[in-house]
Amino acid sequence: MMKKKLGFLLVLSLVFSQTLSFGAVTMQDLRLPKDFYSSKSPYAQIVSVQENRQFPGFLTFSVTSPHGHYLVRGLTNLRKCLHEIDVIEQLNASEDTGSGIAAGAVDSVKDTGTGLKNLAVHPVDSVTGIGKGIGKLGGKIGGMFREKEKGEKGDGFLSSTKRQLAKKLGVDVYSRNPDLQARLDSMAKARMGGRGIVTVATFFVPVGLIASAVVTVSTINTAADQLVDDNDRADLFNLNKKALLGLGFSQEKVTRLLNHPYYTPRELTYLRFYLEKLKRVQGFEALLDKAIQAVSDIPADKILHEAQIAADSIGDAPRAMKLVVIPEGLVLANEDKVALIAAYDFLDNSILGSQLTEKAISFRQSLGKRSAEIWNGGAVTSGFGGTILLKGIKVQRMCLFESTGSGTPSEI
Repeated sequence: MMKKKLGFLLVLSLVFSQTLSFGAVTMQDLRLPKDFYSSKSPYAQIVSVQENRQFPGFLTFSVTSPHGHYLVRGLTNLRKCLHEIDVIEQLNASEDTGSGIAAGAVDSVKDTGTGLKNLAVHPVDSVTGIGKGIGKLGGKIGGMFREKEKGEKGDGFLSSTKRQLAKKLGVDVYSRNPDLQARLDSMAKARMGGRGIVTVATFFVPVGLIASAVVTVSTINTAADQLVDDNDRADLFNLNKKALLGLGFSQEKVTRLLNHPYYTPRELTYLRFYLEKLKRVQGFEALLDKAIQAVSDIPADKILHEAQIAADSIGDAPRAMKLVVIPEGLVLANEDKVALIAAYDFLDNSILGSQLTEKAISFRQSLGKRSAEIWNGGAVTSGFGGTILLKGIKVQRMCLFESTGSGTPSEI
């Protein structure tokens, strides 16, 4: 069985170094950080990358694995997808060898189908199959649009067990990956039924997996993850509601945000923590309004990640600051500098790049600042960086993924 699998596995590091072009952007163009996915998955192959025509600056990746194919929108979701593929395949391997999971204790994900997984943008009615629309890995199951979810409050020990298993494997218990959810459900039920050969506390974690669900670089996310791991969905709702009301937001706005179909409970907790960090910045309230207005997964991700970069960039005692939300991103300013924060997958000398440059220059002038920078969550071509540097604008890339070096915005 394993020999057959190995016949079509490709080391991810080789994929990242490929020079074959898939349209206008290649994986090589992205110049991903070395630790973008440190375990060098032997299971996942990125077969194509395409620019999103509806949302300029964002990319769609086609990824193959032994158990199926994925269409993934965005770099953060790509990183999550690669890790989830590794988890699923190593669980399959451990089931085959009997190491870590009792034979028959879980259902094999290999039997769930190998069609292209279009993880739906609709919060409840997932669609599967080619040609039915591309959705978001880790997509949304939220609020009034949501059917009752397995593992939430009311399922007792199952909820806690599933969260513990997800934490052990370093995956998001709220992932929209159907293969992963099937695994977590069956494993949690097996633990409850006493059919697992080990307890949750000593659950076998396959060698090489990253035991962390954090996809982006953020010290704030680490604290929020602890809250998500320790509380079920209903308790998270109440904790986040209390915190947001305490920040001065209206009951109506808080209810709309916490029932938003394109944010998971984990992401809502992240956003709540970002808002708490930014509460002394003039205009921070506009972030919540922008999040509520998101009508699909990409705009929802965009404002979430921009809020993260902004929150991570300010100190514990920020100087006089101002935040402005614009279509292209966020403008964060102090007495001396203005930073245009964006969360695009890819920036180059395009119409979008020109718009960002013009906005950075415009806000530098209108706010009377001495300098201006563009901080992007994803990739920036060297050509674009050089072009705007000639206009007096510095650019920083990979702000969502690099914890050290030039990719991390300096404290504003």
